[in-house]
Amino acid sequence: MAQGRGDVAVFDEGQALVLWCTVMPDLRRAAIAGRWTDRLERAASRVREGGSALDACRQFDLLDAESAEPTRSAGTPDSMPVYPTPRSARVPRTGRGDYGCPRKVCSRHDHRDDDGHPPVCALFDDEPMLPTGAMP
Repeated sequence: MAQGRGDVAVFDEGQALVLWCTVMPDLRRAAIAGRWTDRLERAASRVREGGSALDACRQFDLLDAESAEPTRSAGTPDSMPVYPTPRSARVPRTGRGDYGCPRKVCSRHDHRDDDGHPPVCALFDDEPMLPTGAMP
């Protein structure tokens, strides 16, 4: 995390974009159940077009308003993923290699799923993420 005034950690725009992309599938499920899909998709569209991911994360209570740290308050606590570091140490279970953002706009990295499918970018309409050439 970037350091702000007084050496207080500040969640930056790049980290917010990774968080936004990571939790988008859970947000979409919650939006369907709660009938606020239009609101979510308007925010997603703003982020896709270069708008602030920090603002979108705050709008959907993904960041604590005072500390700017990720929360688990959106959706049900047990179903929300914990914010991953951009270079997660998680070992792939199937397949090999590291994948990155298909549009190269965020620093999210991931691996193939248990069935061998490459990860997808939820922000950009489930585009497959691209191999980075890095091997675990």
